Amino acid sequence: MKGKLNWFWIFLLIFQFSCEEKKEVLRFGAFADQEFDAGQAWKRFDTLSQDKTLFNSGITRNQWWMGLTLTNPTDSIQRFLFVPHNPHINRIQLFQNHQTSPSLDLGDIYPFDQRPYLDRDLVIPITLDPKSKQDFLLLMDKVGETFHIEPEIFDFQTFQERKANDTLVMGWIIGWMSIIFLFALFFAAELKSWSGAIYAAYVLTISLWLATHWGLTFQFIWPNQTNWTGIARPFFNLLTNILILVLVVKFFPPHITGKRTAKWIWACSAFQGIMILCMVMPIGIMESIPSKIIFLQLTLIVSLVTNILILIYPFLQWKAKVPLAGFYLVGIALLALFGIVLQLNQKIIPMGLPHYLVDYGSAFALMGETGIITAAFARRASLFKKEKEKLSIEILEKEKKVADQLIQVQEDERLRLGRDLHDSIGGMLASLYLKTETIQEQSSIGSSLSELRQMIEHSIQEARSLSHNLTPHHLEENGLENVLKAQLDLIRQKYPIDIHFYFQISKPISKSLQLMLYRISNELLQNIVKHAEANEALLSISEQEGKIELIAEDNGKGMDPKVTSSGIGLKNIQERVDYLKGTLDLESNSTGTTLTIMIPLHA
Repeated sequence: MKGKLNWFWIFLLIFQFSCEEKKEVLRFGAFADQEFDAGQAWKRFDTLSQDKTLFNSGITRNQWWMGLTLTNPTDSIQRFLFVPHNPHINRIQLFQNHQTSPSLDLGDIYPFDQRPYLDRDLVIPITLDPKSKQDFLLLMDKVGETFHIEPEIFDFQTFQERKANDTLVMGWIIGWMSIIFLFALFFAAELKSWSGAIYAAYVLTISLWLATHWGLTFQFIWPNQTNWTGIARPFFNLLTNILILVLVVKFFPPHITGKRTAKWIWACSAFQGIMILCMVMPIGIMESIPSKIIFLQLTLIVSLVTNILILIYPFLQWKAKVPLAGFYLVGIALLALFGIVLQLNQKIIPMGLPHYLVDYGSAFALMGETGIITAAFARRASLFKKEKEKLSIEILEKEKKVADQLIQVQEDERLRLGRDLHDSIGGMLASLYLKTETIQEQSSIGSSLSELRQMIEHSIQEARSLSHNLTPHHLEENGLENVLKAQLDLIRQKYPIDIHFYFQISKPISKSLQLMLYRISNELLQNIVKHAEANEALLSISEQEGKIELIAEDNGKGMDPKVTSSGIGLKNIQERVDYLKGTLDLESNSTGTTLTIMIPLHA
């Protein structure tokens, strides 16, 4: 709601400026120059009807004379500023009171600092004597370009007030475009796509076109480049057309619809690129008046075609229900439709639009367009982030699934080996043990057979232990706690060590996690009984604040963690802990070793 109110006040301000009543309406007459000298023009002045307040000739082939009469009824000298509201007039010569020599000569053909009044517009200071009536003729040269003036005359204070208002409006617009440009750069980096970079270039280029249209670039950026001043506006116009055409195709690739329109867009962009090359190359296309007129008329045509294409293409995408196409259609429509009206007003069908609408209407339409398109980029960035997060989750799930499948394959292989060991080798050893018992009863060499039977019995225990290590006996049926207890009983029978066991997990855990905990625990127990030289140990598995805490502790000789970390056993444990997104902490000294593992319960 707040955003809507802000826009309401902005447009209310535009309406107020555009509809503002002038303190004094300036009326003048105008006639085309037919190679008149000043004397001939003054003769024409005497019959001139001063009834115009606005003049628009479109693309003109002539210079124009403008005549007006000003009166000072007071008893003091009055000083005024004459403002044509067109900062792009090539040359203005001011003649006063039937003089044949100009009292002022200014325009874009001269460096900026040679203007009689330093302002972005071509401001002319005028002095009126007390109780006087003075006639003025101005010869204005805009040959080969669009000629539109709506002159006003101000006292210095009123002019400064109007200038402050204009500066405020331009400041808002340029500030807005600067923010949009920064957002565009952010989107280019965030989305890592050409569309964001092209959008940033488009915002920068159209901002330069606006600044050039207002006369700010000649005032602040290239005040001495008089040749460039004449071609800057069509140059930025064409470049902006190219960028908006490329942007709309890059943002909405024609995968679903609009392939034919996309071809027209690329062709139109290429043609305007050729026009830009012709403009900047030293072939004199903008120096000859006839070729300049043809070039500007052609610029008008391709600009109109551009506006039509950038309306049709998003419409086709929106009709095909392409995401975000509606944003572009509404945003571009604001600027395209207003651009068409301005182009027609300036170059083909003069509509009498006030200068405020001509100067700032397209700028405010541009603010609306960039605001909506930026919202589309923000939406795309949001969708891109969500898609990226979704893809990351899918990749992680896929990796976990592959890892689970690999672990399952390993467990199936362990199961097969364990069964073979138990059923084949274990069975053979058991048969061999029974056979020796029969032989011992029938033979007198009892002592030798007794040693053999002990060796076979030891082999049976070893085979049983290996089988249990490879295949935890009925893990799913008996649970992790009971299987580990059985494993500890086997270790106690085989090794002279007292192992304490603590198990406290209230929540059910998955089979895969139980299996991993069994493998880790078994690996830790084997390291203790084989390498620690301990006579007492502890294995603890408990639930701690959403995590499983596994502690293995012994009172053995200790070990060097740096040396031990290269061992196969600890590496296997570390890999399993990493797979479960857990942490491993090892503390060891000459009095024993403590290893603590924390594993998220959801793993």
